[in-house]
Amino acid sequence: MKTILSTKKLSLSQKEHLLNAQLAVVDVNFIATTPIPFLVPKFKIENAIFTSLNGVKAVIDKEIVIENSLCVGNRTEQLLHDLGVAVQFCAPNAQALSEYIITKYRDKHYHYFCAKDRLNTLPDALTKNKINWDEIPVYKTILTPKKYEQQFNGVLFFSPSGVASYFAKNKEPLHSFCIGETTAKALKKYTKNYTVASQPSIENVLIKAIKHFRSND
Repeated sequence: MKTILSTKKLSLSQKEHLLNAQLAVVDVNFIATTPIPFLVPKFKIENAIFTSLNGVKAVIDKEIVIENSLCVGNRTEQLLHDLGVAVQFCAPNAQALSEYIITKYRDKHYHYFCAKDRLNTLPDALTKNKINWDEIPVYKTILTPKKYEQQFNGVLFFSPSGVASYFAKNKEPLHSFCIGETTAKALKKYTKNYTVASQPSIENVLIKAIKHFRSND
């Protein structure tokens, strides 16, 4: 039986999906996040930007009224909906979100709730196109690498930080699978053998892995 390593913990149903496809799975969190203190310039935010679920979680308990939001990822969108925050647009990645803002709503003012060590994709695009925005770091990412002596048949990656954490102590797997183009960009520094999910979700990463090994048995 081939063995897959997931660089984040999976739900029981997600692990069963792999096991039913005759794939053994090891799932470990290779990164952790922690909230950091932050100040918001005003009580009511007209247009908030969230590029991760962690950004939303970091502001949940704060006394902030968000009238409208734009986000990356279906899980982020769902959490915002659950909190009663209107979502104007949900993009598959930061590049697509920046293109939407620049094309459709460049005259608005935005507050970007992000990681302290966030990527430059969105900020660079907004600044270059003279969009009015403020950055508010609300959490930080901590790498928590674990070393494995074995070479896994496949490794599942869900963020650039997860990629950096895995390769800090481990060798190249036989094949890698990643959730989107931003993660793929980080992954290609270490390997050419990877597949990108067709949609940015955990389930689609699993589907890609299952299809890959079924066709390569």
